[in-house]
Amino acid sequence: MAARPTHFSEALAAEICRRLADGELLCDICRPARMPSRDTVRRWQSEHGPFRDRYAAARDQQADALAEEAIHIARNADVDSVAVCRLQIDTIKWLIAKIAPRRYGDKVLPDATVRVSIGDAIEKGRERVARLRAG
Repeated sequence: MAARPTHFSEALAAEICRRLADGELLCDICRPARMPSRDTVRRWQSEHGPFRDRYAAARDQQADALAEEAIHIARNADVDSVAVCRLQIDTIKWLIAKIAPRRYGDKVLPDATVRVSIGDAIEKGRERVARLRAG
């Protein structure tokens, strides 16, 4: 059996990014012995800046592909598969919210806006220290 590739390869990097962008999961991409392990891909990200950038862009595109897959699942659900489809869609929603939180994450709106100047914050900190020292 041939060893998994461990040295960076533009061809493998391009394939990984293309498949991620198409919605595949990294664990599935790395499963075949001809592909690098997930640990190797993570190492490549830290060692190769251009790959890290392409990988991040592919992850962003992956979120879009998975969102489309969730819509496809919902459109093709029937009465007998609603529970399974709901689980699949909820899992996809969770994942894409982690991958692309600005676009797919829950939007939390603050109840009120609080404005504190840095000077006010420093002064309040000094007052608190003084109270703690005083006992």
